[in-house]
Amino acid sequence: MAGDGDEDRTADVPRSSLRAAAGDRRVWAILAVVAALLVCCCSAAAGTLLAVAGGLFTAN
Repeated sequence: MAGDGDEDRTADVPRSSLRAAAGDRRVWAILAVVAALLVCCCSAAAGTLLAVAGGLFTAN
């Protein structure tokens, strides 16, 4: 029946926690910092491995 208040029940349902987190700028800032640290650490590790490998190949 119209007027019972049940015509729009989706408005009462809270957003999922994942959607709420995706809308928060702090979450994106934290993810950006973690991604930057991960890239820096991986590139440093790769550079170290290349330097060690280069030293092993040039050693007599």
